[in-house]
Amino acid sequence: MRHLILLLLTTFAAADDFPALRNSETDLSKPLMPAEEAAAKMKVPPGFRVNVFAAEPEVQNPIAMAWDTRGRMWVAENFTYAEHKVRFDLSHRDRVLIFEDKDNDGRADSRKVFTDAVQMLTSVEVGRGGVWLMCPPQLLFVPDANGDDLPDGPPQVMLDGFTVAKDNYHNFANGLRWGPDGWLYGRCGHSCPGSLGTPGTPDDLRIPLDGGIWRYHPERIVVEVLCHGTTNPWGHDWDANGELFFINTVNGHLWHLMPGAHLKESFGQSQNPGVYERLDTIADHYHYDTAKGWGNSRDGKANDLGGGHSHIGMMIYHGDTWPAEYRGKLFTLNQHGRRANVERLERAGCGYVGKREPDVFFAADPWFRGIEINTGPDGNAYLLDWSDTGECHDNTGVHRTSGRIYKVSYGEPRKPGPCITPRCMIGDGKLQQLWRDYQAGKTTPESLRALFTHSDEHVRVWAIRLLTDAWPLDTLLGPRKDAVYPNDRSETLPLLVNQAQTDESSLVHLVLASTLQRLPVRERSELAGSLVAHAEHASDPNLPALIWYGLIPLAREQPEKLISLIATNSRLPLTTRWMARSLASLSDKKPEALHGLTQIALQLEPELQDSVLRGLSEAFKGWRKAPKPAAWDKLSASDAAKRQPELVRELSTVFGDGRAVEEIRKIAQDGKADMMTREAALRTFIEARPPDLRAVCESLLGVRTLAGPAARGLAQFDDPAIGARLAKDYRNFHPVDRPAVMETLVSRATFAAALLERVAAGQIPRTDISAFHARQIRNFNDAALTKQLTALWGDLRDTAADKAKAIADWKTKLTPAVLAKANLSQGRALYATCAACHTLYGEGGKTGPDLTGSGRANLDYLLENILDPSAVVPADMRLSILRLNDGRTLSGIIAAQNDRTLTLRTLTEEVTVEKSAITKQELSPLSMMPDALLQPLNETQVRDLIAYLMHPAQVK
Repeated sequence: MRHLILLLLTTFAAADDFPALRNSETDLSKPLMPAEEAAAKMKVPPGFRVNVFAAEPEVQNPIAMAWDTRGRMWVAENFTYAEHKVRFDLSHRDRVLIFEDKDNDGRADSRKVFTDAVQMLTSVEVGRGGVWLMCPPQLLFVPDANGDDLPDGPPQVMLDGFTVAKDNYHNFANGLRWGPDGWLYGRCGHSCPGSLGTPGTPDDLRIPLDGGIWRYHPERIVVEVLCHGTTNPWGHDWDANGELFFINTVNGHLWHLMPGAHLKESFGQSQNPGVYERLDTIADHYHYDTAKGWGNSRDGKANDLGGGHSHIGMMIYHGDTWPAEYRGKLFTLNQHGRRANVERLERAGCGYVGKREPDVFFAADPWFRGIEINTGPDGNAYLLDWSDTGECHDNTGVHRTSGRIYKVSYGEPRKPGPCITPRCMIGDGKLQQLWRDYQAGKTTPESLRALFTHSDEHVRVWAIRLLTDAWPLDTLLGPRKDAVYPNDRSETLPLLVNQAQTDESSLVHLVLASTLQRLPVRERSELAGSLVAHAEHASDPNLPALIWYGLIPLAREQPEKLISLIATNSRLPLTTRWMARSLASLSDKKPEALHGLTQIALQLEPELQDSVLRGLSEAFKGWRKAPKPAAWDKLSASDAAKRQPELVRELSTVFGDGRAVEEIRKIAQDGKADMMTREAALRTFIEARPPDLRAVCESLLGVRTLAGPAARGLAQFDDPAIGARLAKDYRNFHPVDRPAVMETLVSRATFAAALLERVAAGQIPRTDISAFHARQIRNFNDAALTKQLTALWGDLRDTAADKAKAIADWKTKLTPAVLAKANLSQGRALYATCAACHTLYGEGGKTGPDLTGSGRANLDYLLENILDPSAVVPADMRLSILRLNDGRTLSGIIAAQNDRTLTLRTLTEEVTVEKSAITKQELSPLSMMPDALLQPLNETQVRDLIAYLMHPAQVK
């Protein structure tokens, strides 16, 4: 049932009632170039020209475009998007415009306002009797059945649940486009995870969205999330064979849509604990120097590589107006490079690879912020220019009164032809007819199955896709409880299995792997068995993982099927490793699965046997003890021990083999052994917790690189004497080991008391206690410790008023003249504390966001994020506090967890603990980043640090 609402306003306002626009700030350090001049100065290949199709005030803040069947351009304007403190200024309204170029001279002749009664508008699409608008958290449909460009009524909410996050509202849902299959496709960023459904859908029946691509069928009223991941996809299109590709900002820029895939992003883990690794970009290149960080691409620094990391809008050119060399090429707008990057899509392995082609369409206007590129009805391209000075459209102020649309043409003007979009059927021949028949309801299961033997691999691919469209795709966390499968699948499944065995097309294999997630769990193993038998795909970057994503539920529901797949079918080491890991992780509940796994491992070839061992090692990370499999003694005595000695020793220890513990002890204490081997042995020894653990750790405190792990081992003992010794010897530890020692000293209240005593005596510098450590001490809720900490180190001011005053005070002190006198090299030295968590210029930790590409050139941005980092906390960066049953307290970010263990990312390491050892777990509203980082620094040090962070390049 379609629900009707009035969106934010009770009536549609007339165009002349549109409120005056306001800019939140003004940055005119780079003047806005007149539109005609900007068009004339845009550098294009020979034979091309650029026209101003429309410019301010005709169009302002254009965020998306679409074409109707009459060849008219529909444009979404967004004025509600605001600076980060405001997020959305709902005193404004957004609107949809219609432009038409009747004489085809490259300039719009007419302009209409379809509606200005919406807010938070990110996309527009036309068709199926009206206009579709993405206004997160809702997908809206504005009916216009007679096509008179006047809404027939208020917007209808077709879907809701597209969350707009408080912490990172840039990455919300966008990108409506009709696909060749008749579904409405859209995009969403990772920072705005959603829960999709029609209005009123119960929570347990909603479809989870964790970034990626989704689609909606207007007649069937069905929504699917096709893939999860990437940071912020903001552009997609289909090639001539109907393969969807999309573009992404921040991390890898180019992706191939493989339904059911889990794709990499710049931070965070998959919500599905069975996803052990995610798929990477299909491009074989980046448009910036990855060694220097994605943010080091402003001001032309990455021009030779393509202009930078930020890609927005995407078009695959299908027209015949431009020269043949551009046909089938992918174009995306590069924000910092102010140009279009071009990609050549080639088949590679089971999927595709993106090859870099020469860049085109270089803009001279410093305000150029291309946000969409699309093919028009005459086969030429149109560029939407948001027209602003900053990135993310807010960090130099929000400018609402500028905006342009450029037309990039080749050759002499020609009369517009049929609309060249997926809605109007890309491709030709059999594929185009197949899509048309499907949308018209003329295909049947029988007719689609008959195409399984077609000579064109793309026809076979689409026959499989369309035949299985009616089968529900797995949600993020597994099959839906309300899933209803068609009766004809029993006839189709044998054909799919046969196709996996006999079809020579690796692309068909990829689509069949996606299809696994459209089958009931108990029907997946047969098809999977035919797919994992293809040894030629062992090194493919996508297929082994895509098969595993479909097999994840089998570990719980049919573990014997996974064992059988490993024993008789699998020739894919990576898939084998993940199957083994999942089976081992359930060994406390299903020990028979682990017994069966190790038994069949004896018969496996070496590479697959090693994969099983790696899977076991990963599964038991953090476990103190696991049930010993019956076949383990034979396996550990086989050649596997020669190939993987550390893995075998580690697993033998987990299985309670005393001989393995003794061997590990000897290696850790062997002064002649390789240091990396000794460190690995010590860590395994600590995990085993043998009776002499304390003595061994104390004996290694004087060994550089082993002192840190040894101190962590001693943290398990609740003896004040240990804290006293570590604090007394703190200055004797090598600087490389001190962070681990400090983390140990703040893990127990008694240890922290010894630490503060040494600080009071001047034997430990107060600056070695970071704000993170200070917060950890305060988390003990010990009044005496907190009082001593405040006296020695300073107070942690938590109120908003305190933070606002601190920001204002430092802003007054850190004037341009003061910052100009800074010692940047000293600033870099002080930054070492920040580097524990943050990457800058390619170096540093991965706990926090990469600072290279942040808005750090802006003093307000820096002070707000340093002094009040918890004002807006991304979900992935919230601080978790764990109280353990051995008395320790740990703080950090949850990096991963499953039923048995939890992995916490602290300042210095990742710690995996069994959940049974956690007596209390608290999720703080605070950021992992403490808000008193400047507390131990004097004014000169603060000046140097801030100036260094604001500096655009690395210093000595």
